[in-house]
Amino acid sequence: MKKYKIVFSPKAITDIEEAVIYYNQQLWGSGNRFLFDLETIYRAINRNPFFASIKYDNVRCAGLKKFPFSVHFTIDEEGQIVTLAAVFNTWREPFW
Repeated sequence: MKKYKIVFSPKAITDIEEAVIYYNQQLWGSGNRFLFDLETIYRAINRNPFFASIKYDNVRCAGLKKFPFSVHFTIDEEGQIVTLAAVFNTWREPFW
């Protein structure tokens, strides 16, 4: 299996920051638990980005285990880059 470089879009970074702030406001330390859950998906994508199915266009989605979020990402096989496009809260209205 090829190694892919993983990059975060500005949208994904904002999504993560907002989620951490929100969860820490609810219960201090829960933002860290969110990051740990996200790290689990990050490692899975790093090992094999093709594990997640394509949900729309060429975007794959992988759900977090303990939090209601889905990581939306694309794979550039030629450039060997995975781009994390969004970390979407599945309890919110869709942004598209």
